[in-house]
Amino acid sequence: MSKKRQTSAQAMAAAALQPLPGPNALSDRRVWLLSAMLVAATLAVYLQAARFNFVMVDDPVYVGDNEHVRQGLSVGNLGWAFTTFHDGNWFPLTWISLMLDASIYGLWPGGYHLTNVLLHTANVLLVFATFTRMTRQMLPSAAVAALFAVHPLHVQSVAWIAERKDVLSMLFGLGSLYAYIAYAQTGKPWRLVLSVLFFLCSLCSKQTFVTLPCVFLLLDVWPMRRWSFAGNNSLSAAVNASDRQQTGIPKHPPESPRARGMPALVIEKLPFFVLSAAFCVLATIAQTRGGAVLSFTVIPLGTRILNALVVYRLYIQKAFLPFGLVAFYPHPGSRLGLGDVAISAVFLLCVTVLAVVQMRRRPYLLVGWLWYVGTLVPMIGLVQLSGQQMADRYTYFPLLGCYLAVVWFAASLAVPLNLPKFALPAVTAAVVVAYGSVAVVQASHWRDSVSLFQHAVAVGEKNPYSLTTLGWALVNEKRFDEALPPLRQAVELTPDFGQAQFLLACVLQRDSKFDEAAAHFRAALASDDNNAAAHLNLGTILMARREYPAAKREFDRVVELDPGNARVQASLAELYLRLRQFNETITHARRGLELDPSQTQCRRLIVIALRSQGRLDEAIEQVRQLLAVAPDDRASQQELQRLLAQRSGNAHAKNR
Repeated sequence: MSKKRQTSAQAMAAAALQPLPGPNALSDRRVWLLSAMLVAATLAVYLQAARFNFVMVDDPVYVGDNEHVRQGLSVGNLGWAFTTFHDGNWFPLTWISLMLDASIYGLWPGGYHLTNVLLHTANVLLVFATFTRMTRQMLPSAAVAALFAVHPLHVQSVAWIAERKDVLSMLFGLGSLYAYIAYAQTGKPWRLVLSVLFFLCSLCSKQTFVTLPCVFLLLDVWPMRRWSFAGNNSLSAAVNASDRQQTGIPKHPPESPRARGMPALVIEKLPFFVLSAAFCVLATIAQTRGGAVLSFTVIPLGTRILNALVVYRLYIQKAFLPFGLVAFYPHPGSRLGLGDVAISAVFLLCVTVLAVVQMRRRPYLLVGWLWYVGTLVPMIGLVQLSGQQMADRYTYFPLLGCYLAVVWFAASLAVPLNLPKFALPAVTAAVVVAYGSVAVVQASHWRDSVSLFQHAVAVGEKNPYSLTTLGWALVNEKRFDEALPPLRQAVELTPDFGQAQFLLACVLQRDSKFDEAAAHFRAALASDDNNAAAHLNLGTILMARREYPAAKREFDRVVELDPGNARVQASLAELYLRLRQFNETITHARRGLELDPSQTQCRRLIVIALRSQGRLDEAIEQVRQLLAVAPDDRASQQELQRLLAQRSGNAHAKNR
């Protein structure tokens, strides 16, 4: 390249990556224009969520079946939010945000989705503001924010109401990051205090930001330049040399007047590390109490480490090619291929070596890579929760490191490739449009449970969890015929999966296939003998087949497991009625009414038992109570007429 052409290319690259003059440059009109474009891109992907429903995975736990959330904000519910380990978690601010939604929207799911979208939009703008202030480079920061806004891997965090904790913790986490950068640039202690407070709020929303202090240390090296190097320190030379490279990227801001040695920087962050340690312990306690943590006998530590290597690679793979994204990725366990592990290990080693080798010219590669690797540690599966291998939502914060590395690397190629001035913005726009288009489709799958898991079954690995959840969703919509195939397939894949056996048995029982249903109920109970509903339904089938002793054993087991179950009392009352043990019938029926006064079947059984004992006046009184609740009930009216006629006939016979 001629000297003239090289100078021209450098000038174009410098114009594309023009550094901002200082922290107050966010008032620049370009910032407002880019911010508007980022908001428009975000809403173009996610505004459709206002039409979405709740999904059956976790949304009922967080909203639909959670009476504290449904009741909205109150003093009592605020106390519950701060004192509960509900669902194996402790995140009071997440509960409070959902309660606030309930106070505003009631149970309209679109409102909860809109709040998630607004929080994500705020996070996009915070990413833009934070990276701009941190690097003094507006356009690359906007590119990072745009990738964060529309990347399909982030759909799960935004389109799932139960992941309110993700977008809310990110909001406070980015607030902490921005405040820390402002502190590092100005040296004002109150900004460090503000950063600590935001960090605390982030941890009170979700504990995945426990690694944020380590991100601060990375940024102290680049781009903040707060680590004061002594002598011929190689890293110092590397960072300083990066400013001298003829890449067209403007030099970094002058070294901070508050630069210091690494020990001092670590000590400065002790409040953050103390909070991280405390919340790690708190999260462990909550998850252990909630039964979410799998023991090493289920998935050994060695398998978890090998799987972590694979997952690090898979996230990068899906970041570049975001296809086959599903709600649930089953853990391979012992099926984990050693070839896959070897490929992943080589990939991770090569990327790490490349980042270290390029540290002199491109320090952002190492910073971005370590950001990604480090912030994923809490979610990489060393502490295994449930049976999933990975989850798209876990990349919500870690991928910012990858975006940083890729965008700054792409910008550095402008000079050697002699790219025209419009090339980088055009490529960025094309990538954002492509990812955004995929995200629009991916988000649409979250409109309801059936759509979500139909997609998971269609594009993901066939696994009993996705198949069973699809069957469950179809059952909830009363699409019973459609529910049978996925449930049968789930049972074939994993015969000891009790939930699949139970749901299949329920559908078969509804279709009057009682023998087959009983077999699947027994299979479900072999997997989990504490399934009270399976015992109750099996007992009902056995009673219909007149296997009364076996039916009674099932009903008695339900009473042991769920003493407050009114339905089993009605079933026991019916069983004793068939055995003509009328006193026991009345006893259990009355117990059922005590537990649930709306159990009209119990009152009908009492009427039949009293009539069979000749206690007609008491039977008539029970029927009248039925009619007081349902005066148009034809069966009760006829029963009352029969009882009155029988009593009248008995009176005539007695008088004669």
